[in-house]
Amino acid sequence: MRQKARTLPELFFQQVETYGDKVALRKKEYGIWNRISWKEYGQRVKETAAALIAAGVEPGDRVAILGDNRPEWVICHVATMTIGAVTCGVYSTSAAEEVAYVVGHSESKILFVENEEQVDKVLQIIDELPTKKVVVWDPKGLWGFSHPGIVFYDEFISRGKEYLAKNPECVSERLNRIKPDDVGMMIYTSGTTGRPKGAMITHDNIMAITESFTTVVRLSPKDELLSYLPLAHIYENLISVFQAIWSGGTVNFVESMDTLAYNLREVSPTVFASVPRIWEKFASMIEIRMSDSTPLKKLAYRTAITVGLRYVKTKGKTRERFLWALLYWPLYALVLYHLKRQVGLERVKWAVCGAAPASPELFQYFNALGVPLREGYGQTESTGVIAMQRIDRPRWGYVGEPIPGVEVKIAEDGEILARGRGVFKGYFKAPQLTAETIKDGWLHTGDVGAVDQGYVKILDRKKDIIITAGGKNITPAFIENKLKFSPYIQDAVVIGDGRKYLVSLILIDEDNVTKYAQDNRIPFTTFADLTQNPEIKKLIAGEVAKVNKTLARVETIKKFALLPRRFYEEDGDVTPTKKVKRRFLEKRYADLIESMYKG
Repeated sequence: MRQKARTLPELFFQQVETYGDKVALRKKEYGIWNRISWKEYGQRVKETAAALIAAGVEPGDRVAILGDNRPEWVICHVATMTIGAVTCGVYSTSAAEEVAYVVGHSESKILFVENEEQVDKVLQIIDELPTKKVVVWDPKGLWGFSHPGIVFYDEFISRGKEYLAKNPECVSERLNRIKPDDVGMMIYTSGTTGRPKGAMITHDNIMAITESFTTVVRLSPKDELLSYLPLAHIYENLISVFQAIWSGGTVNFVESMDTLAYNLREVSPTVFASVPRIWEKFASMIEIRMSDSTPLKKLAYRTAITVGLRYVKTKGKTRERFLWALLYWPLYALVLYHLKRQVGLERVKWAVCGAAPASPELFQYFNALGVPLREGYGQTESTGVIAMQRIDRPRWGYVGEPIPGVEVKIAEDGEILARGRGVFKGYFKAPQLTAETIKDGWLHTGDVGAVDQGYVKILDRKKDIIITAGGKNITPAFIENKLKFSPYIQDAVVIGDGRKYLVSLILIDEDNVTKYAQDNRIPFTTFADLTQNPEIKKLIAGEVAKVNKTLARVETIKKFALLPRRFYEEDGDVTPTKKVKRRFLEKRYADLIESMYKG
């Protein structure tokens, strides 16, 4: 009988033996989906691990990875953990200064980078980096390039093969020395304020959460996953690395974020995880597409989705739900299934929305469409998961029940506390901050919430709660999520702390508002023109009014302003998982905010 794996690399090599020639990874290049079997995956990890050893990487040393999702990312990631070293992912959108900070703070010995674009960043900062070597995966655009501190991946692997031939047991020896409490990876939390912090995740953290999460999700070797969210974030690691290795499923890497919708239809995955912004985009895309269809199709869609919503919202095994089901399933087969197939979600058996808050209406909509979208809640510091909605017992407006092995309680001030084997080891080089975050084994999440009959509800970030001049406590995320469900609103920031009423900064959805302008012959030349047009302001005012009807009077938005520019991660507007940096935007648009309170 095979011994139970104590670490993810141990489990990985067990799965390599189990699945052999089965496809583990796929990446589309030049129009062809190239396949990497589990056997090849294992060999490439072993060769990369040997190359790292040959380069002088010792147990506990850090290795940084900078690039978009591709097979080399996960190969280098698993190889690093295999030799007892620590992976530090760097977001591919990071500026040179941010790369220098993460690589320097982590004291990474090796830096893997993707391509010419990332090499250009590195060359600006290479003299300040602590790395022994920078290794480039993709040499395109760099033919003839030479630098004493930079080597191409093929050459790096050749050295690994040579070292492995002379020391055939070097990788297994390192693997066997790893202890469960050793740090396997550091996730630099993007955060919405300040410098990113290096959260130390142990091998035991990873194994505990992966096993527990599997009891909720139940993936199999037949499952197909789509990888596109940044691997420098815990969320994508949970799905495309931890769960994929545990289940033996196949990970498909998108060509780029621009081709996500196309690749989604090509792969038609059985598992799809994303952030609220992507799910909101899909919902608005379907709504706008149907608004352009024939009157008969419009009627069929509106009838089907209305019945679907009534079916989804009706609880329990009641006669009412049974009657709605009789109406729903024929309409699903005739109308909704075909819409789901056009998006590429027809095979999805498990879909999750996480990494940021989302409105209950979003989950109800997709479940009415026939997509089993569930909400998950967690943090980097909890190794990705604290609570998860179960497939068979969702409760809209709640993030689900704690996964097995995780305890949740509410502190006196309303903060959510969590405890379990998934709680991280602490922040790298920050003992004081670690002590403030973990107290008596309990992770202080910084989120305010409640627990009702075992279900966890998130109200907002503790630091974001608004207290109006009248002393009323407002949770802005609740209102913002309702606004963002509009197909014409991409993002919203609600403001009103210490004020007499609430206002909002609104970022329009460029694609849908542009189409609206074209359909209604509204002239414009730039994005800023759209935001200044009276007809567009009237359109958004109507969307705000719809939301206000669902809110208590004190929660309603009295005034709003349309922002004249798009949000960019590079400019500091949003995090890599598209969470708005509230404080940054409040400061940037301070004059605009003040103008809404004058008079």
